[in-house]
Amino acid sequence: EAFCSGRYMRVGIEKVLLNVPVSGGSGTEVKENDFTLVRILYTNIWGHRISTRANAVKLIDTEGVQHSYSTELYPYREETRVKLSGNQFVQYDFASPEEILEGEAKSRGWLWFPALPVGIYPQRLIFQFYICEPGEVHTPRVDDETLEIAFLFQFRQLLPEAKVFVTLEIEAGSK
Repeated sequence: EAFCSGRYMRVGIEKVLLNVPVSGGSGTEVKENDFTLVRILYTNIWGHRISTRANAVKLIDTEGVQHSYSTELYPYREETRVKLSGNQFVQYDFASPEEILEGEAKSRGWLWFPALPVGIYPQRLIFQFYICEPGEVHTPRVDDETLEIAFLFQFRQLLPEAKVFVTLEIEAGSK
């Protein structure tokens, strides 16, 4: 299981999808792009609200390059489709995690990162949480919590070359 716990938050990685061809929008506003998608489970282990602002998440790849969470996602959020082959698409809802997580609550969702070059894989995910006074989520900030999840296996040895996107399953309790 890929997870990390701190004083306030716990983050679990449930699934990683590499270089997913996604289209979104409708009519003349249809856009296509490839993304690396990470399904996470946030758990607030503190008794008060915490912001899970997605732009405070970074992905470090196997070449050491840092990638920020993608924010220009509006066209992809409307009628999201994953391209399976030439003209075959499947609709899918890559729901985001809640931005405000109540005390002792959980939220599951997808984080969107740019597609990685062929042969380059995620190596670490870094999450930054800003802890505010009880009842507040933006100010005044009283503490910070940084959690990091590092993949200890070598993607290059485990993943076959794929012509379409690759799914990395993170199995809870696997040995």
